[in-house]
Amino acid sequence: MLAESNSSHIMRTMAHATHPSLPAMRSLLASVAASARPLVDVATAAGVLGWDRRRTAKQLARWSTQGFLRRVRRGTYAVVPTGAMTQEQVIADPWVLIPATFRQAYIGGWSAAQHWDLTEQIFQTLLVCTSDRVRRTQLIVAGTMLRARHVPESWIFATKVEWREGARVLVSDVHKTILDLCADPALGGGIQHVMHCLRSYLARDDCSTARLLEYARQLALPTAFKRLGFLCEAAHGPIEVIEECRRSVTAGLAALDPALNSPKISKRWQLRLPAGWERVLSDD
Repeated sequence: MLAESNSSHIMRTMAHATHPSLPAMRSLLASVAASARPLVDVATAAGVLGWDRRRTAKQLARWSTQGFLRRVRRGTYAVVPTGAMTQEQVIADPWVLIPATFRQAYIGGWSAAQHWDLTEQIFQTLLVCTSDRVRRTQLIVAGTMLRARHVPESWIFATKVEWREGARVLVSDVHKTILDLCADPALGGGIQHVMHCLRSYLARDDCSTARLLEYARQLALPTAFKRLGFLCEAAHGPIEVIEECRRSVTAGLAALDPALNSPKISKRWQLRLPAGWERVLSDD
């Protein structure tokens, strides 16, 4: 009986060592949560807990199932705030998700336009330009809607670093943002909104036609030159931009906005134009 009693005591002790009590587990969770900046991965949590990676990964997955963590991607989690009613939106600043979700990416398009105050329009989806291979362009990460636009690595230049809750995030600078919108109007939510952003840019104190043309030459995309020149001309913009874009016009036809039916043609800019394009681009 004594041997059996000792054996049971040893088993209970081992079980306690392997499976901490509920208060101890809450303390461990609090320590892991404190290390989140604002995300936590297996390697960081393993260092905090003093466990091996396999045991740590299982515990993080268990906490996720219990609702304490929200999975961002494999091995990376966001901490659900205390008192949160749901896990749907656990990240206060969705920008911090970008370096954890993509290898090489920057905030661009309409999201960069919002950042640089080029628009008052509110977009609920965060737009990301990435050279990563993406299987889906529409993503929901930790309750945040993301739109991923695959771009060649040659597009990734002229970015600014933003530090968000300890995360290093890249965003296209204000000049490159305008050029990206001209390269692909869908990044701006359509040509009408692109024109609005261009007008806002041209009215800014930090508007730089030299920087804009420098970036256009570096991107070396004929359709970007065509749209930039056409829009600048329609907006009565800088003559130097219009003239250089005119010199860069190539023979092939491109659509001002590929998303719109475009029955008209501008031979001057080699662009297909939507019917009533003057109204579409008006400043009303």
